[in-house]
Amino acid sequence: MDATVSVSYVPGWTVIAVTREYGRIGVDAVPADAAGLERVLPGEADAQAWARAEAVLKADGRGLTVDPAQVVVEESADGWRAWIVEHPDARHSTTEWRGWDLDGPDGVVAALAVDARAEAHRRARTS
Repeated sequence: MDATVSVSYVPGWTVIAVTREYGRIGVDAVPADAAGLERVLPGEADAQAWARAEAVLKADGRGLTVDPAQVVVEESADGWRAWIVEHPDARHSTTEWRGWDLDGPDGVVAALAVDARAEAHRRARTS
């Protein structure tokens, strides 16, 4: 079986996510004090919001060819869920992403996203 890999770089660190469970995975790491994010993200424009949005866009496969402001994130009991809003009149895209905030080294914020359908399938198999 092939593995899927996602990589992110932040000064002094490389963050790598590898899986055989999911077809699509995205990881992103950002300096916790990253500035200027309000220019590209609506509302709460902090490093965590950026890491989540970019992890989703990497998992989606289109990366920053999609406006990060199109990523909608909602907190959930065990992480967060996200969608990419493809059209202004649509609330969510058809693909739902599951995500988790990762523990990183001091001064680094990181997030991981996977296809929610694959996550549900994996949980059903292991139950």
